[in-house]
Amino acid sequence: MASQYGALERRIARMLSDFPLLKSCIKLSYARAAYLLSGGRATRPVTRTPLRRVGAEGVETFFGYYDKSPLSDEGWLLCHASPFPTSRPPHAMQPIAVQVYDFKAGRLSEPVLSLETRAYNWQQGARALWLDGDHFIFNDFDPEAQRYIARVVCVSTRREVHQYALPVQDAWQRAYFLSLNYRRLQTLRPDYGYRNLPPLDDAALATLSDDGIWHVEQASGSARLLYSLRDVCDTATEPEFEQAHHKLNHVMIGPDGQQFIFLHRYFLGRRKFDRLMLGSTDGAPLRVLAAHGMVSHCFWADDHTLLCYARGPSGFDGYYTLDLTSGEMVSLFNGALDALGDGHPHVHGHWFVTDTYPDRRRMQHLMRGNLRTGQVETLGSFHQSFRYGGETRCDLHPRISGDGRTVFFDSVCEGRRRLYFLEAS
Repeated sequence: MASQYGALERRIARMLSDFPLLKSCIKLSYARAAYLLSGGRATRPVTRTPLRRVGAEGVETFFGYYDKSPLSDEGWLLCHASPFPTSRPPHAMQPIAVQVYDFKAGRLSEPVLSLETRAYNWQQGARALWLDGDHFIFNDFDPEAQRYIARVVCVSTRREVHQYALPVQDAWQRAYFLSLNYRRLQTLRPDYGYRNLPPLDDAALATLSDDGIWHVEQASGSARLLYSLRDVCDTATEPEFEQAHHKLNHVMIGPDGQQFIFLHRYFLGRRKFDRLMLGSTDGAPLRVLAAHGMVSHCFWADDHTLLCYARGPSGFDGYYTLDLTSGEMVSLFNGALDALGDGHPHVHGHWFVTDTYPDRRRMQHLMRGNLRTGQVETLGSFHQSFRYGGETRCDLHPRISGDGRTVFFDSVCEGRRRLYFLEAS
């Protein structure tokens, strides 16, 4: 893919990481110039199999993050729908819908169920996800209690069956879910926070003992602080932690339901540093899995292995497999995919899908790879307009269905945000 940004360009971008505002301005200007030099025109989607859409024509739809499939085991399809343009930031007074479609019957233009939420963002929506084939959970805002909550809905009965006083970040079936402080996220990383409550002030950000990751039993609703930010900072602590602002994000529960990973990100001024952490639902001591300055996107390949885009021990950014037992990070396919840059890997058996950010022609590429053979192929390429950028960007966030037959992804390739899918056979 000659249109991909090269190693020198990514090296310069990394050098500018200490100056995020300057980096953002230079990056946008360079991207616009490169686009004009490449021809400067939108390109129709290019796919290997027919491209299918979800939702009515006048509505923008999307699922959210790359770590969950929108399709339940019973054939229900879960997504978000916005009646207003998603090229502008979310607004607390403008709710969007959480919708369910009958995918098994092929009814993809009219939902069988539509609910409203005021707690959402364009990258993860309301964190809507399936608990089993018939029940899903998502976040909302309670204006009377002035707090973020989680709601559980049964599709077959079309009824809400439970409500919790904490919002969900990830869930394990119908047993428990893990929660984060979305106000802290809104303050330090608005892309993943909600706008219904004001940001935290410096005093609240500096309080580490009563904020962190909560464990919520779904049957009883009882919650406990499983790991505090102080616990995180006391694990392989660094002197600069005391001067930094800290946040936790991207909690992902492992296949066994007992372990989970998350990112510890801390800021010194505008400089950002990442650590990948491993926790356990029994509260066992935390482990640092990677702390080489940058960890971007990870996914559980199996109970003991992660597939990550991160900075390795040698200082190179790329795709790695990370062995949880030994802690060893091994470059995936000897770095064959690293030239594509950062992506969002989703693993299903020995196959995985991932994506790229827009290249010089503003094309995002959807890739599929085989962890056993090293085979990599392009499933499709999709244009992203400059109207979508920063907080309103639309990453493909590819996800494989539970049966491995369908790849779902979000895109703005036809001028508005839509949930799409391709057959992966």
